[in-house]
Amino acid sequence: MRYIDKRQLPRLIDLTDINNAKAEISALPDDQRSNFIDSNGGRWSALKTQLWTIGNMKCWYSEAVIQRQEGHVEHYRPKKKPHGLNGEQHPGYWWRAFDWMNFRISHPTSNVRITDYLTGEVVGKGAYFPLREGCVRAQDEASERTEEPVLLDPTVRGDCRLLCFDSNDGKPIPTYTVDQDEWKNKRAADSIAYYHLDEGTWNYLRKDLMDDVSRLCETLIDEAGAAEPDQARCDDLIDELVGFMDEHQPFTAACIQVIKEKGLLEVVT
Repeated sequence: MRYIDKRQLPRLIDLTDINNAKAEISALPDDQRSNFIDSNGGRWSALKTQLWTIGNMKCWYSEAVIQRQEGHVEHYRPKKKPHGLNGEQHPGYWWRAFDWMNFRISHPTSNVRITDYLTGEVVGKGAYFPLREGCVRAQDEASERTEEPVLLDPTVRGDCRLLCFDSNDGKPIPTYTVDQDEWKNKRAADSIAYYHLDEGTWNYLRKDLMDDVSRLCETLIDEAGAAEPDQARCDDLIDELVGFMDEHQPFTAACIQVIKEKGLLEVVT
């Protein structure tokens, strides 16, 4: 997961229509809002291309490359009743249904509830939006300030730092152990499951990239440490490493982690 600055959107597209939709649903009685959401999905879908562009043509959650047409305009806070409430009554975050600040671009693998073909576990975000135990769910936009979401948000820098990767198999893992910080560990672990970040193919791809970056780093370290280093060769190696960090490339967070672990992050940035 890599930080996405959603504030770029107003520079890319006129948001008048989606802002009007937000005002329109606020003026409706409660019993008409669900139908209004169902009838006006095209208004947030119209922003797909620009959201995809902001995310560098990748899923905001997984960093997997996606074609524009296959990306989902996903609502971070569910527009209708969240799943998994265990009897709790909540209408959903209807006030965020047409709020562009609530939109994320998601790969179908991260968004759709499916059974993982390797683990047999049901994964994918769907309409789930769990909160910290004991947390009161918001009933309007203002009361969201008291919520503590479990799921990591790629538009929050601190959230992106709660995930890292196992270089042995490419799997995403929590940055913090349970002993170090139980809440941060839970947020990362649950997000890996809900966003299906450990999908088998993605793990293999990350592993291959991390291995490639590691080899390049070791070659650069050896060349730079030679009695008479070849500066042109060092520059070429640095350029190759920068390519793995390019925002349009897949799984850059895993690649950057390797470069940082090798002590070369300042060299290539």
